[in-house]
Amino acid sequence: MKKIERAIVSVFDKENIVDFVRSLEKFGIKILSTGGTGKLLRENNIEFERISDYTDSPEMFDGRVKTLHPKIEGGILYRRELKKDSEDALKYNIPPIDMVVCNLYQFKEAITKPDITLAGALEMIDIGGPTMIRAAAKNFPDVVVVPNSKHYNKIISELKEDGGISDKTRANLAQEVFAIMADYNAAISNYLQSYYSPDQVMKPYIFNAYEKIQDCRYGENWDQAAAYYRNLSCNYGLHNLIQLGGKEISFNNYLDIDACIQMLLDFDKHQHVTAILKHTSPNGIAIDKSDQLMSIKMAFKTDPLSAFGGIWGVSKELTADAADFIVNKENIFVEVLMAPSFETEALEILKHKQNMRILEYGDLLNKRDLIYENHEIRGVLGGILVQKYDFKPIIKEWNVVSKKQVTEREKEALIFAYKVSKWTKSNSACFAQIYDNGVYTIGIGAGQQSRVHVVKLAAQKAYEFGHEEELKNSVMGTDSFFPFPDGLEAAVNVGANSVINPGGSMRDAMVIKRADELNCALVFCGKRVFRH
Repeated sequence: MKKIERAIVSVFDKENIVDFVRSLEKFGIKILSTGGTGKLLRENNIEFERISDYTDSPEMFDGRVKTLHPKIEGGILYRRELKKDSEDALKYNIPPIDMVVCNLYQFKEAITKPDITLAGALEMIDIGGPTMIRAAAKNFPDVVVVPNSKHYNKIISELKEDGGISDKTRANLAQEVFAIMADYNAAISNYLQSYYSPDQVMKPYIFNAYEKIQDCRYGENWDQAAAYYRNLSCNYGLHNLIQLGGKEISFNNYLDIDACIQMLLDFDKHQHVTAILKHTSPNGIAIDKSDQLMSIKMAFKTDPLSAFGGIWGVSKELTADAADFIVNKENIFVEVLMAPSFETEALEILKHKQNMRILEYGDLLNKRDLIYENHEIRGVLGGILVQKYDFKPIIKEWNVVSKKQVTEREKEALIFAYKVSKWTKSNSACFAQIYDNGVYTIGIGAGQQSRVHVVKLAAQKAYEFGHEEELKNSVMGTDSFFPFPDGLEAAVNVGANSVINPGGSMRDAMVIKRADELNCALVFCGKRVFRH
């Protein structure tokens, strides 16, 4: 192990730094330090040498220039095994610096403050820190770089055990430095682009850094490697989930979990919402104004066959009676169960399903705006497609274009059906029905190439699961306009009395005329909700 004789310590985040440096002292390591960090060390009676004394050069420009000096950078960068480097170090009186303990000005945190100015943001761009940690990372075979307080215990543990730091640890820390710098530089670039072009929604460049949260056993299929990575610029997302039980989350689970959370975000979290889905499309959704168990039962009855092995999410704390239904109802198998929280008794009941993944998502439904302030990114061959998330109100304009009008309850049901249609793969159609205390799906069609066929598919599924009577006087939402009246006719033929779609077909007048002939209410909402 290479002996560590001298360390430079210059940190913005001073958490645990005093205890760490005290531990370094016990190994006979000499300490160099700068202004604020040095002041803290002095207050705690820790001996160190000031950088300005070590370099015989004063701090300049209000501290902007203090570590940018050949004696610092040379001491970090020179290659100990290279004769020419060692000769230069001796010639210019540059002793080796064997450890760099440094974390950076918190730029990302600073720019979130509402009163931040451009001048204030620029002051929070670290220069000396990145220079030192990059130099140490580049020369990691000779220099240990410690860029985060989370590594202090590991460093001390290795020093106690082996008297030095292993090659593997050195390499891992160096790798982390370049990831930190990628994220840091991305934040600066994104901030400056937004500052000078605040109205430009799609910026010229997008930079993001990602941190691996979990390896997946495989991807969508068995022969694909996969992992879940967190976007470091996003404070809220799937990385906030807490797993309370069950098997590890798979790649496909993550896709379904993401879809389920976004569905729940679109509905009123103050009511009891239950979403059951498979392959990122809903197969049953229900809202009940006061009874969680009823919303679960109504969502399940839409399509109990497809609910088997599905992803289930609820909008409020899961109760014991709901847990009992999920565990003990015949022919229910849940891959993932999600709720903001769980009653203690509910968790005890759910433990009987050892393989079921139980996820607590906390207050994510209260973070809608923060979640959606980032971009939606999809990979394509050779690049990515980027768009803003579709989080604007589901109804752009409420335009009843038929002679027949709708009641307030029908309006509520139509908006519900249109939201379900939004989260169903295009082309989509959703039949919904009102009951005493809420609204629920009775037939959902997904992913058909033909607009009329998806209506027929949704009706067929309703028939298959015993909803023939419920189709009478039902409502239907579809994500596509009607290029011809046939889709509308298919809905009315099975019992729909009102239909909502975005409108916008060149034959809208023909469709409206047919709606009047069929005595069907027709609503154009002006917002397209395709989901490919």
